[in-house]
Amino acid sequence: MDIVWLGHSSVRVRSGNTTLITDPFADTVGFSMSNARAEIVTSSNDHPHHSHAEAVAGDPRVLRGPGEYEIASFYITGMGTPLGDASGDRKLNTVFTILAEGLRLCHLGDLNQTLSPRQVEELNQTDILFVPVGGVCTIEVAKVVEIINLIGPRIVVPLHYWVGGVKVELEPLDAFLTQMGIAEAAPVTRLNVTSTSLPRELQVVVMQREA
Repeated sequence: MDIVWLGHSSVRVRSGNTTLITDPFADTVGFSMSNARAEIVTSSNDHPHHSHAEAVAGDPRVLRGPGEYEIASFYITGMGTPLGDASGDRKLNTVFTILAEGLRLCHLGDLNQTLSPRQVEELNQTDILFVPVGGVCTIEVAKVVEIINLIGPRIVVPLHYWVGGVKVELEPLDAFLTQMGIAEAAPVTRLNVTSTSLPRELQVVVMQREA
């Protein structure tokens, strides 16, 4: 499985001949999605920074909201969580769990409230966890770390934080790394992983955005 960070909350996951992209964003983030093409798109909520499927070529099937979906080699489950003070259509955030190649991936989307014990139980077989760490409109960093410890993934990939060019009010990555006890992290351009290559202990993988 090949994983690339496209920026903000968007990652591209490739398995065989099928590509899935999470939370495609509009240019108002501060940069654009370039050469994005997929068969599947997941959108955690209706904000244009998480639901701009028009940026993805290939006429993908777009998944919004809770439910169970089976597309090509992907089995996908959406679990709804409240969006705090959000109004209108943005009252719901969808946490997507993605199964492919014997791996279980979980994308927390715009999570801004702690998970219930039952929700944690549903996610505790996660291998790779994508977490929002920029605070402000999402859950604070200390609670992100609590959630990571409760779920117990093998790999954590931080998303949704401030980097150069971002026009959204977000905190940088530093606070999260400090909370995780990481003094320095060397970003990688892609993550290639199989069910047999997962680390034995929790590993935080910081990714460099694909320009």
